Amino acid sequence: MQTQETQTELIQRRPILSARQVAVAVIFGAIAAAFELLQITIPGYLPGVNFNFGGIWLTLATMIGGPIVGAVVTFVDSITGQVGVIGWPGYMIHVLILAAFYPRVYRIKGTFRRLGAFLLLTAVALFFQYWWWIGLYSFILKIIPFWAQLSVQAFAYWGYLAIYFVVPAIVLWQVPKYVAPQWRWPWERFKDEEIG
Repeated sequence: MQTQETQTELIQRRPILSARQVAVAVIFGAIAAAFELLQITIPGYLPGVNFNFGGIWLTLATMIGGPIVGAVVTFVDSITGQVGVIGWPGYMIHVLILAAFYPRVYRIKGTFRRLGAFLLLTAVALFFQYWWWIGLYSFILKIIPFWAQLSVQAFAYWGYLAIYFVVPAIVLWQVPKYVAPQWRWPWERFKDEEIG
């Protein structure tokens, strides 16, 4: 028999993702993939480029599950989409900005103030994401020249803002408990345990 001093002590660790987060990643990843593979889109603003609904799934997944879940959903959306995995960094810009500020937006008292802050957050995240797409379409894929791309994307921005905002805002307004940020950044996982 080993003495207690030589026995290996088992350390219980919390998983990186909760069961809820895994479920959200699977569900919204599957929905995003289905929409991309079935090409469920709104006719586009450029030849071969349509308004896709990936922004809905990206936003809801990040709101509910946090940045890792948002990253998983956008990766699945990217690899099944028309642009491919090269679009993933653009989506990740949006996920990271949204995840950084959404918990604060969620805690705002007053429905209309919260929705206004959510609209502002979505608009800012989409604005920064857009520079990835402008560079991608202008310099890498060379679909359209840079200056022409700026004017085209200025029009398309409002369509995408509606896609990224409307459905998640309705959920936030009508059933806020479903989109409560019950997640932490990976480096904050053990914050409660350290305090307790």
